[in-house]
Amino acid sequence: MSRPPLAAFDDGILATVSDENDIEENALRALATAHQNGVRDLPGVDDIVYEWRNQFHQDPLVHRTESVYVLAIQPHVWDEFGDSLGVTDAELAALRALHDRQARALAGETSRFDADHALVLTRP
Repeated sequence: MSRPPLAAFDDGILATVSDENDIEENALRALATAHQNGVRDLPGVDDIVYEWRNQFHQDPLVHRTESVYVLAIQPHVWDEFGDSLGVTDAELAALRALHDRQARALAGETSRFDADHALVLTRP
């Protein structure tokens, strides 16, 4: 049995980010779920992390557990996610804020998230 797509995300962080970004919590949850499912479908969580670790000049992996990957990715990756999800700039900003807040909660403060952009992936 696989983990739910939002298993790596804290309910309190979801609520805070939705308030701070003026997006309904259910809408943010739906957006985050669609994003996680999209990564699971194409090409898969473990496969995409492996690919990025070999492709990018700096290994993007910041933190890993049995249930989650925390990465620092280049900005263009988020642009690609936004395009594939068909979201507005405001929705993408809220989704990125959710990932940033959750990544810092899981991996601690790191300068890696200042240069690149945080991404949290629930491992299936």
